[in-house]
This record gives sequence, structure tokens and C-alpha cells, in this order.
Amino acid sequence: MKMVDEKRFEDSREKWRRSFLFTMVFIITYFIMLTAVAPSKYDLKVGDIADVDIKAPRDIIDQDATKAKENEIIESVEKVYSLKGEVKLEATKSVTTFFTKLINLRSSEVSEKEKIETLKKIDTFALTDSNYKTLLSITNEKATEMQWILLSALEKVYENNIRDESDEDIEAKTIEEAKVIANDVIDSSELDESLKNILKDMAYSQIKPNWVFDKDKTDEKVTEALKSAPKEYIKKSQIIVKEGEPITQSQIEILTELGIIGDGVDKGYLFIYVVLATLVFLTLALQYLYMKKERLRLLLNTKVVLMIVILNIVSIIMARSLNFVSPFVIPIGCTALIMTLLLDYKLAVVINTLNLVFIAIITGFNPQVIILGIVNIIVACTSIKKVNGRNEVLQATLYMVIASAIVTLATGLLVSNNFKMIVSEVTFAILGALLSGIFAIGFTPFLESAFKIVTNMKLLELSNPNSPLLKRLLMEAPGTYNHSLMVANLAEVAAEEVDANPILARIGSYYHDVGKLKRPIFFGENLMGRENPHNRIKPTLSAQIIISHAKDGLELAKEYKLPEIIQDIIIQHHGTTLVKYFYYTLKNSSDNPDEIKEEDFKYSGPIPSSKEATIIMLADSVEAAVRSIPMPTKEKIEEMVNNIFKDKLQSDQLINSDLTLRDIENIKKCFLKVLIGVYHQRVEYPKEK
Repeated sequence: MKMVDEKRFEDSREKWRRSFLFTMVFIITYFIMLTAVAPSKYDLKVGDIADVDIKAPRDIIDQDATKAKENEIIESVEKVYSLKGEVKLEATKSVTTFFTKLINLRSSEVSEKEKIETLKKIDTFALTDSNYKTLLSITNEKATEMQWILLSALEKVYENNIRDESDEDIEAKTIEEAKVIANDVIDSSELDESLKNILKDMAYSQIKPNWVFDKDKTDEKVTEALKSAPKEYIKKSQIIVKEGEPITQSQIEILTELGIIGDGVDKGYLFIYVVLATLVFLTLALQYLYMKKERLRLLLNTKVVLMIVILNIVSIIMARSLNFVSPFVIPIGCTALIMTLLLDYKLAVVINTLNLVFIAIITGFNPQVIILGIVNIIVACTSIKKVNGRNEVLQATLYMVIASAIVTLATGLLVSNNFKMIVSEVTFAILGALLSGIFAIGFTPFLESAFKIVTNMKLLELSNPNSPLLKRLLMEAPGTYNHSLMVANLAEVAAEEVDANPILARIGSYYHDVGKLKRPIFFGENLMGRENPHNRIKPTLSAQIIISHAKDGLELAKEYKLPEIIQDIIIQHHGTTLVKYFYYTLKNSSDNPDEIKEEDFKYSGPIPSSKEATIIMLADSVEAAVRSIPMPTKEKIEEMVNNIFKDKLQSDQLINSDLTLRDIENIKKCFLKVLIGVYHQRVEYPKEK
């Protein structure tokens, strides 16, 4: 059914127009959004006095604070100490080796001097020559005794951990304390003082720290601790430099990293710019694809597309401006209300929900604002999807105020315990909802006029029976008036069933036959018992009179300044159908039936181009036909309606209607339900004889 629109969509000029418009919208939207993420630039150097407060445009790691925090963690990590068992082993080995050599040298034939030199070569004890002479003079038994006393002293010493003198923060013996232990062991022996002193000197030389700082393990501990160390951040909007203060080197480094000073593009922002471009493109592309799939006719309407573009851009600018006051005061529901009033609520929900991407970027992806936006859009669109007047807009505004207050309070309590701040946010959210309603009511009439879009409210104004044209129809063609009311009932019910505009269907039905006002007597519903004037004229003239009521109606509609959408219904409601009665009347009575042309008995069209116009065409045909059935029954009505629908399909009257075959079947069912209820033959009540 969308064949014509799809052909137009594929037209090369249309493709160029859409590509150009999409590119322009992308560029405009991107540069507006860029102002929300791009930092302001300053020409500053160390020592300059700041003339304004300079705030961070985004979160950034505070390197100095982070380093200080890491140093604190490093200082808090306990040093790791390890026991070096080889210190004791080396000491005992040195003692054993020394005394073994000493005993061996005593039995040697070499001179004493050579013996001393030999001992010095292996000596780790740093004894004097006098000490060596004394040791060489003792017996082997005494030497062995001294060896065991010294080993016992070292064993006692190394029962404790011995630390370096500089490591005061650990529990271990110092070298001096270890020497005291060695002295006690040696002094408890029965050696003479000279030998005791030699042993003490030998013990002192072998007492070394065995409980030592383990740098590798300590470094591992530090590394592990630093893994969990939190980064210190300078938060977005945090003041880096205060007005009137001189700028320091560290502040210059922070500002440079943020891209606030210096020339060129900050590498940190380059990625953000690319992501921003991607988000803008995807959002606009999704809006375009939705309209292509679900609202192709609107997409092909340049005025409608331009209005949507303007509303989108204005909403972004408004959000950008009011965000400085509070993100909660942004009137997110405004464009949702306007689009629902001027177009339809499903389109409004999709477009405005996608626009929340832009609002999210502007507000720094504030989850409270995003949730508030979703709720406002849903409330705004669903509460006026069947608007019957401006009171409904005020009612929708009230709903948004209540929803905004509840949602902001609930989310505020979840994320904060600052009651004063929550009250402020709720107040701004209520104000934002009120602004949405005020702006929508204020701008809708202007947009309606500028883009020639007819709202349901405007249509409802035309439904007043006292409106000039309807009053004329009632007075001059009462049969047509009543027929129009019946058509309106049928069309409205069917429109609701197939997701068309029931208000447009009803109002269009009221006016679809106003062209009959020019010659009301030539239409059967207005005869009211009078002679049919068609009996006195030729079938060709009768056909032209009948056919002309569509064009006559268009002229009257223009004269009375009816909206174009109503004018389209008036001129399209018969499409290019054949006036069969007069065509077959002439053909059956003619001597040359082959010379009679169907084109002379057809409406000039065009065929219906909307769901509503198509529904009115079908309702008009079935109402008139069923009304003419003598003694109507359910079966007769069903047969008549089926034939009419079949005829309209076969004559290609429905190909531009946007209706699916399922829609057409549902329309038929709606019509039958109403028509059978109205026109079925009633039981005749018995009369008194």
C-alpha cells in the first residue's frame, strides 16, 4: 500500500535532499554538543593572577595528591625481614676451620713466624701476633676446649635474631647485646683471662646481623598495596585556580593536562570528540530509520521534518542553557508535548527518548536527570495521545509535575542524604515540568500556523455544529448532514482500530460531502419524497453533477478556509471510482454501448493518500449502499459491504492508503458491527385489531 511513497523515497532528488538535510542537522547538533564537552582556553603562565575562577571541565587524576597518597601507603607498609641462616653457618665454619688449622700447625716443623703467617691467611678473626703466639703455645686439648667454648657462645648468640643497629623499629638483639651474651658464656668457662679475652675477640668478629631487611619482599608488599591505592581526582567543576590568586607551576601542569591552556587539541579530548560525533550520528540515524520504517509519509514531508529538526535543536540549546541553573529545570517534556499535539504520540516517544542521549551528555550523564526525562516523556506523550482540548494539555502538565516531584524525590533519597539539596532538586524538577507545559501551550499555535500542521484541538474546533459550513449543510442538505454523521461514526470506530487519527476521521467525515451544497436536490438523501431531478436529464449530465460535488466541496473548503488535510479528504473521498448507476443506465439504453467511455463517468481523483481519507471513502460508500437495501438483513449487509471493499481493492483505490490487508479486514469488521446494529430489520410489533 506504500508503493507511491516508496518510489518517491527512492527518487534521486529526494535522496540528495535528505542527505543534505541530515548532514546539516548532524553538523549543527554536533557543534552545539561540542560546547558542552569542549573546555574553555586560557592564556596563562606561572605567576599570573587569575581574573576568574577556573574549574575543571572534566574529571582528571590529581598527580600530586595521588603521589602523596602512594607515599603514605608506602610508609605504612611494614618492612619485611628475613633470617639469614648462612650467617651462623659461616661463623661456626670459620671457627672449626681455624682451630683445625691451629692444631695441625702446632705439630708442624716450620718456624713460628711462618705458622703465624699461615693462620693470618685463613683468619677471619683479626687477632694480633701476640694472640697467635699464645694460641700456638697451648696444648691441643686446650685448643679443642677453646673451640667448643667459642662454638657454644655463638650457638647461644644465634638463638636470638640479631639486627643491624640502624633498624630500631624491629624486635631483635643488637650486636652489642649479642656480645654480652657471648661474654657470659665465655666468662663462665674455666679458662684463664688471657684465653677468655682471645675468645671474646674471636666471638665479636663472628657476631653479625642475621635478621636483615628483605628489600625484594618489601617491594612486593609495596607493589601489592599500591594496586589497591585509590587514584585522587580533581572532579568536574572543582575549582583549580581561584579568582585573584597567583597561578603556581603545579596548577599550570593540571591546566595543561586538561587542555585548558596551550594551543592545539588536547589528546585527552580527541577521543571524547570522536565518541561525541559517533553518539550524535547514531542518535540522528536511529531517528531517521524509525521515521523511514514507521512514518515514511512524514519523512517525505519537508515541513514536518524541518519542524522536528527545529524542535530537536531548540531543545538541545534550551538544555545547554538551563543546565547552568540546574539540570533538573530542563523542560524535557516540552518537545514531547508539542510533537504529540502536532504529529503523534508514538513518534514523539521515540524521537524524544533518543534525544535523551543529548540531554545525558549535557548533564554529565546524571542518572537522576535521565530517569526524570524518561518519565516526563512517557507521561507527556501518553496523557495527551487522544487530546480533546487545551484542558488536556494542562492536565498533562499537572501529571508531569506530580511525576517529576515523586521521581526526583525517590532518586534523590537513593543517592544522597543531603535533604536541602534534594528539596532544591525537587523544586527545580517541578519548575521544569511547569515550563514544559507553558512552552508547549505557547509554541504549539505558532508551529501549527508556521508549518501548516493541524492539531486535534484545531480539528475539534471545526466539529462545532454552529460552524458556518456545518450549519449550512444542516439547513440546506439535511439528508447529507445526517449521512455525514453516520459516516463519521463508522470512520471514527474504524480509525481507532487501525491506529489512524479518529478525530481527523470524524471531522473529515463531517465535511467530506459539503460539495453537495451546490446542488443538494440532485442527491438522493435530500429528496425527501420529491421527484428525482435526474429523471429529466441525461445520464451523462447526471454523472457530471454527481462527480462535480468533490471539486465543488474543495472550492467551498478553500472559501471557508478549512485546513488542507480536510481539503484533501474532500477531493479524495471518491478517488477515481466509476459512477456505475448512470454509466450502466446509459450503456444499457444506448444503441452504441461500445462508444460510451468509462473515463466520462469517473471521478477525477486523486485516490486517497492517507488512512483517514481511505476510511472515509469506504465508510461513505458502505453507508450509502446499505441504506439503500430494501428489507436489510445481516446477510444482505455483509454481502453489500464485501462487494464494496472488493470493488475498491480491484480498482486500485487503496494503494496509497498506508493500510495493510489486515487493516482493511479490521475496518470491514468495524463497519459490519455498526451497520448491522443500525440497519438490520427490526421485529414488527403486532397491532391491535
